[in-house]
Amino acid sequence: MHSNDPFPPNEFDGWANAYDHDVATQSTFPFDGYERVLETVLKLAAPAPGMCVLDVGTGTGNLAVRFAAHGCELWCTDFSKAMLAKAHGKLPQAHFLLHDLRADWPAEPRRRFDRIVSAYVFHHFELEKKIDLCRELVTRHLAPDGRLLVADLSFSNAEAMKTFAESAGELWEQEPYWLADESIAALRRAGLKAEYVQSSSCAGIYNISA
Repeated sequence: MHSNDPFPPNEFDGWANAYDHDVATQSTFPFDGYERVLETVLKLAAPAPGMCVLDVGTGTGNLAVRFAAHGCELWCTDFSKAMLAKAHGKLPQAHFLLHDLRADWPAEPRRRFDRIVSAYVFHHFELEKKIDLCRELVTRHLAPDGRLLVADLSFSNAEAMKTFAESAGELWEQEPYWLADESIAALRRAGLKAEYVQSSSCAGIYNISA
């Protein structure tokens, strides 16, 4: 995007080969409870055969494959070509779009989705950008009775994040992680319905609808 890009796509391209190993073996920050978090998204989404699902920032497709196993039609976006290639290897039947969330949405697909999901992506953005993205996804891309489920690095409040950061020690890296108290309030001010569940020591899920 620009020369001082804080998270350039090529860094994620370089991570693609090791990503699945990292999330499977790192039991501390930031991937504590990773599998449980993704399974909780699936449970909250209540997928059914024929549902159309958009996975925003799909990475190597670890969340998308769970929906495919339930007979859903998958559309997957990411800004890393290498990550998308890994996901395509797992989901050859899915639709893939190279897209950076910091850019305007592509013209395709011209449809609305029964579910929109995302895992471990939005924490790179400040709260205002998070809310803008959620509002756009819900109002422009979600079916009327659909749900947006965002799983990400998140804490109930600033005090909980501080306590966790101290326990994580050298592993801790500060980014604009979600704080549920302020985030739920901001989502509701934006006209969205929102609920939150803490799913691991450092990650939670936002259940959002119109």
